Amino acid sequence: MTKKIGKIYAITLSIGLVYFLWVKLTGLAIPCVQYATTGFLCPGCGISRMFLSMAKLDFVQAFSYNPVVFCLFFYWNFLALLCLWGKPGFIRQKSFLYGNLYATIGILVVYGVLRNIL
Repeated sequence: MTKKIGKIYAITLSIGLVYFLWVKLTGLAIPCVQYATTGFLCPGCGISRMFLSMAKLDFVQAFSYNPVVFCLFFYWNFLALLCLWGKPGFIRQKSFLYGNLYATIGILVVYGVLRNIL
């Protein structure tokens, strides 16, 4: 499990670094397909700008782009670190991780609806 989490981190960081360099060099970012077609913001709108701001260590601006994903990012990284350390034991149980995954999906769905209503 530890090697798997490490591999996921390495791949994610590599993709993120390539994307960061791409945006910095070209100024082209991935547009939101949902927003482009429907005019409604998806739960992930602002993530690219959020991560670019985090790379500049501007966490206040990063939070303003997508506050829910910003908080979930730190929460899931905290859980991943606990999994790597193996403490406490319940962290590695599938029921706990799946419960958190389903809660995250629910939070994102509610956020996606509310950000278009309010």
